[in-house]
Parts: sequence; C-alpha cells; structure tokens
Amino acid sequence: MGGRGSGRPAGRGLMTAKTHEFRSIDLTKLRRDKCLTLGATWTITWSRRGEITGSINARRTENGIRLSYSSRRYGEDWRRVEELIPLVSTPTRFGGWRLWFQCPSCGKRCRIIYGRTYFRCRRCHGLKYESQYEPAFARAASRSQSIRRRLGGTSNLQDPFPDKPKGMHWRTYDRLRAKADRLERVWIRAMAAQLGLLREHDTLAPI
Repeated sequence: MGGRGSGRPAGRGLMTAKTHEFRSIDLTKLRRDKCLTLGATWTITWSRRGEITGSINARRTENGIRLSYSSRRYGEDWRRVEELIPLVSTPTRFGGWRLWFQCPSCGKRCRIIYGRTYFRCRRCHGLKYESQYEPAFARAASRSQSIRRRLGGTSNLQDPFPDKPKGMHWRTYDRLRAKADRLERVWIRAMAAQLGLLREHDTLAPI
C-alpha cells in the first residue's frame, strides 16, 4: 500500500482477524501531528523492526482526508487507489466540536480506519480488538492502561496515577481516574484469586 503492501498479513482467516494485524490511520494522531489544517499534505508510513513496510500520501480537503496509494490483492497486479475518507463533526459536552472519520462503506463515525484494498472502519473489515480475546481481568488491566496513556502516563499499573493533563476538565479527569481505579481493583482481585489470596466469599466486581 502506498508503494507496496496491502492491509493485513496473508494466510489468516477473516474469523480471527485482529485490528493490530492491519495498517491503520488514527485521527487522534493526525490531530496531534497538526495534519488537519485545510490543504495540508503528508505521508503516512508503517514499519516493522525498523524497516518501512508501506506508505500512502494524504491531503486534507474541505470534505475530509484524500488518500493516494497503490494496492494489490494476492496474485494480482498493483493498482492505484484514490479515495476520500469524509470527516464529520459532533458537538462536545462542554462546547466545541469533535472530528470523526465517516466510514465510506457503512457511514458510521469512527476514530480509526483500517487498510486492506480500501480504508474502512473496524466493523466493515470484520476486525476484532486483540483485547476481545483476553480474559475479563486482563481486559480490565488493558483498559486501565489505555486510560493512563491517554492522560500522558505509562502502562505500568504500579506507577503513580498520571496528573490531570493541561486543558482537560476536572470532571473528565475525575471520571477517568474513578474508572481506572475500578478496573485496577478488578485486576488486583483476580490476581489475588489466582494466587489463592482471595477469600472464598469474596467476589469480583463487574467490569
């Protein structure tokens, strides 16, 4: 894609396709990299073990993000793809607007699109998150780690909880911290149960 390579490794059934197996474009990263200014152009690349495995060209237009790349299916010739991924906005709770990708196939809003021959939302490609294959307590840990990273911290659950990022409302921060605390309690109690440290009448809180 964008030179060489399509979206996912060959030889795996669609029933087990996971999001991390596909190249993706995250709108949050584009915003952080200041790529959403009208008329901006840039190149998106993907790499594995330090070697570039694919790249595409992108341009911000009035209607969305226009992608330009080469793609091919197994055994077929390369073909040039030009497609527009629309951008739509929704009002935020405390004023302002939030941008989303609008999947060209189903029309649903999403933050991340995934590439095969075309870039589409996770559902249109039939993908599952890797966390969906994890046991409940592992999902709890993963979700808490995601909150910590969102707040600028690390994935280490033993590190102090991150401070409130500049510009974030205290209500949002308190809500995220309470959610992370609850998820981490689930994980800790599950670990204790596995080690035989949980009393028989204790139960695990729902996620």
